[in-house]
Amino acid sequence: MHEKKTEEVLRNSLKALLRDTLDWIEAEQSKLLKDSSFASANNAEIKLFAALRGQSRSISELSRYLGVSRQAVHHTVHKLIEKRVVELQHPESNKRDKLVVISAKGREVQALTAKHFKTIESKMAINIGRDKVELLREQLLKNRAKIDKQTQAEVS
Repeated sequence: MHEKKTEEVLRNSLKALLRDTLDWIEAEQSKLLKDSSFASANNAEIKLFAALRGQSRSISELSRYLGVSRQAVHHTVHKLIEKRVVELQHPESNKRDKLVVISAKGREVQALTAKHFKTIESKMAINIGRDKVELLREQLLKNRAKIDKQTQAEVS
């Protein structure tokens, strides 16, 4: 009995449910990217590009955020440079670190991604209802805001 309950808790934990949902979203996104110029992008490239969230970030920041080595980020950034969706710039305040900046083509990819997310969220709304999708978004935004505050307080 105890083992069955443990399995159920693990299978239905928020982490497992969010991960399953993220896997589904990524599979749907791959289907939608299939016929685009970004179709050849691998998971690492997609995750790094998504980690930029429309902003310039340093290789060090991306490394910490993604939990991978600077070398891995650097390697993936160079693949994205080859695809012409990002560029590297040297900030004047720090000649050592490089900023990963989204290029004009990268902005086009972002617009396509936003369109894809709307499509995917519409599929989710069919599954659970539009109101539930919006409630989920609202609650996750509240949680992220609190996490951001906690993180800032820990850094200070």
